[in-house]
Amino acid sequence: MNVIFHLDEPSKWPIALGNVTNYLAAAAAQGSVGQVELLINGPAVLGATKAGGQPLAPLVAAGVTVAVCANAMKSHTITAAALQPGLTVVAAGVFELALRQHAGYAYIKP
Repeated sequence: MNVIFHLDEPSKWPIALGNVTNYLAAAAAQGSVGQVELLINGPAVLGATKAGGQPLAPLVAAGVTVAVCANAMKSHTITAAALQPGLTVVAAGVFELALRQHAGYAYIKP
């Protein structure tokens, strides 16, 4: 099963990270395979920076695609070099969400 988590509110970081971690554990226990993506846009992009302090390395190491919206980065003056290692920049977060949903991904928004 493929799933995309959507995070756009900074206050939801702990919930989103917990949701992804819980999903990965449950999927592994069920033997479920599929793609998992965390799409970050809006003001939540600040947490994806090296200075933002959100622990994204474990998700990247687990094979989760962590995608960051270039439009949100631009509006918050964040460069790709400022992002944590292993993250993917997408042109528009809303388009990424639409693409994934069109491809049959389940959509989860904490």
